Amino acid sequence: MNKINLEFVIGLLILILSVISIFYYSSKINFFNKIETFQINSSFFDIGNTSIGNDVKINGVKVGEVLNIRLDQETYMAIITSSVKNSIKIPDDSVFKISNNGFIGPSYIEIQLGNSEELLKNNDYSVNNIDAVSLEEIINNFIFD
Repeated sequence: MNKINLEFVIGLLILILSVISIFYYSSKINFFNKIETFQINSSFFDIGNTSIGNDVKINGVKVGEVLNIRLDQETYMAIITSSVKNSIKIPDDSVFKISNNGFIGPSYIEIQLGNSEELLKNNDYSVNNIDAVSLEEIINNFIFD
């Protein structure tokens, strides 16, 4: 009888810990607290090692993430679709720049806010875009030029 009670208590403890873990991790992936966002498209000649899920930052603060990367079949430019929180107001003359966290860190999109009164809306295209800077390209230009 004592062995059955011990097994029951251990099983109940494992079940409670499993439920707590599921709720904890689902809150980390925003199942319960959905953040309203809008999408902005940006075109680049070179996106470096940017990938889906990378951060979008303003002054070093994460305000969104990269949702999609595709190739425009007419211009052969990379189109990055980014999500940004609805509470962030981005002027339409803002600069979208692909930056890196150090030499080996992941790349991210840095938004340098402009001064325009007009704001970017859902699915708008940004106009001022700066491509990724390749360290290899800089070294090659320095050595061979």
